[in-house]
Amino acid sequence: MANCPKCGGEMVDGTAYVSVTVPSGGGGGGFGGMMSPMPSPSMTSMDTQSEARLMWREKTGERKGFIIKSNVVRDLNVKGLRCVDCGYIELYAQNNKK
Repeated sequence: MANCPKCGGEMVDGTAYVSVTVPSGGGGGGFGGMMSPMPSPSMTSMDTQSEARLMWREKTGERKGFIIKSNVVRDLNVKGLRCVDCGYIELYAQNNKK
């Protein structure tokens, strides 16, 4: 059990994520998603909501490849703690267990 560094309250575990609302049909209009049509009242009912995890990507310092060498990267989940009293949030990268 962790204590809040701001107020000393109780900290609870959580996961950081991004919530995105996407119009059905992709909203790309043939422009690769760069230009979406103007939303209309009839389109809002067809919107879908999706969630994506927040990740941390870092270079490991290794280079791999047979002909072309490239930097090796590692992706980590972003987790967090939130104070139930003051709402302070602390985020950290957590090693993914394989």
